[in-house]
Amino acid sequence: MKKPFFIAFTALILAVSMVPAAALLFGYEAENRENRPLARFPSLFERGKVNLSFPQGFDSYFEDHFGFREEMVSAFHGITMSLLHDTQNEKVIVGKNHMLFYAETLDDYMGLALLSDEEIARIAACLRIEKEYCESRGISFTFSVAPNKNSIYGENMPDRLAPTHEEGNRARLYAALAEEGVPTVDFAALLLAHKGDGQLYHDRDTHWNERGALLAYNAIMARVAADADYETYAELIPATRYDDAGDLHNFVLPALSGSRPRPDYGIEEAFTYDEGARPAQDTTFGTVSGKNDVSLHLFRDSFGNALLPLLSTNLGRVKYSAEFPYNYTLLDADAPDAVFIELVERNIKNLLLSAPMMPAVETEAPSAGSEGGSAKYTAFKSGGYMKVQGCFDAAVQPQRIFLTLEKEEESHSYEAFPILEEQAAKLAGSMENPRGFSLMLPEGLSGEYALTLNADGVLYTLAPLNLTEE
Repeated sequence: MKKPFFIAFTALILAVSMVPAAALLFGYEAENRENRPLARFPSLFERGKVNLSFPQGFDSYFEDHFGFREEMVSAFHGITMSLLHDTQNEKVIVGKNHMLFYAETLDDYMGLALLSDEEIARIAACLRIEKEYCESRGISFTFSVAPNKNSIYGENMPDRLAPTHEEGNRARLYAALAEEGVPTVDFAALLLAHKGDGQLYHDRDTHWNERGALLAYNAIMARVAADADYETYAELIPATRYDDAGDLHNFVLPALSGSRPRPDYGIEEAFTYDEGARPAQDTTFGTVSGKNDVSLHLFRDSFGNALLPLLSTNLGRVKYSAEFPYNYTLLDADAPDAVFIELVERNIKNLLLSAPMMPAVETEAPSAGSEGGSAKYTAFKSGGYMKVQGCFDAAVQPQRIFLTLEKEEESHSYEAFPILEEQAAKLAGSMENPRGFSLMLPEGLSGEYALTLNADGVLYTLAPLNLTEE
């Protein structure tokens, strides 16, 4: 009796294991709900040669496309979430009260791998330079941080994850921006004050829900369109829909439709996209409405998706840009009344990776007190402007760095971003403490200029810069 049972059981296991491959061979293709590009089928030959990476490429393709993958992934995670209150997905943390959290926010929540005070100060200096550029063009500037979900709902994080209670990057950056005089909107304080109104984030998504987005929208409008006619939607009472899923849901339960509750205000959209705009694909696109004549440029990330229908319906002109680093040359053709930055909390550190694309504003460099030696730089065209980025040796990273260009009776000074970009870092060579600077020169300069760098009052010399008119 045992032998027939063993044969039958073995046959069943083999049959089940063949189902995914058979489904793939017969053309089964599940919907991709994971908000990421799936691996493509690799080429056996590349550039006339055998692709030696074909086996690894095929493994990646099969892992993403095998038949009934979504059903198997969902079954596995459904079991582990029910029995172990955890998943094996490195991107997802299972919390309390049906909430899922994004693992990339864990350092912020725990108070680990925080930015140094010097790094926070440099970010604040960069945003001040961006504010001054906007103000030089008559454009208001505001910076904001969209808080991580666990910054608002930390009580729903697992008990095993205990924060250190160190002051985080967001709070420290807001304090530094206040010292620099940079206008801000504090979404975290706003959302925490309104937690009693109802849930503000999706259960199984990283983002705020319609209620949270409506709070953020009104805070933005109060900043950029205080004197204009717009809807606050204050009298609306949302209906509850039980169809909510989200990005974290799709990571672990991709075969299941959403059934979590969400607020639905039933707000009617009244705007049009610019001709040819593809909101789902384009990094930058615009909208127009007949509501008023206020125009806004919103540098945003995915938290801006829920803001789009509200802002576009209630502002005459909005241009949305998810480009990073921020590209202020987009303002050249379509100067707005206001620039507003919305940045998710977990990405604050990214503000030190690259300087914004922004032509520098001429200013007066302070007097120098000592000689600091020589600095190195590289110059190249970027977005129609000449970008200059370089490095110099200093024990402490200066906060204010000025580049001066001189020839004959002509002299121009510009404040640079205190950022050491990847390309400039390659110039450091034997520098013990390489520090960086980066800026884009405005149009109208030509000829050969002598360069000097003033970093917190220490003067560095550089090789001449030849700007030849094209």
